[in-house]
Amino acid sequence: MFEPLNSDGRKRSAVYHAARLSMLHDRLAKKLEQVDHAADEVEQAAAVLVEVTRQPESWQTLGM
Repeated sequence: MFEPLNSDGRKRSAVYHAARLSMLHDRLAKKLEQVDHAADEVEQAAAVLVEVTRQPESWQTLGM
């Protein structure tokens, strides 16, 4: 059913490295999604900060 691994382990190594590369790719994709989500949150917070700092002049003078 399956081809046996050769005695020097080259096929075993290739299979291991392919599996490891696939796992690392999946982990990187997940981390990139987390970074993208965090960047969206930062952009939203920055927009809120801009809105808060653009209050009318009368609020900033406080009777001075």
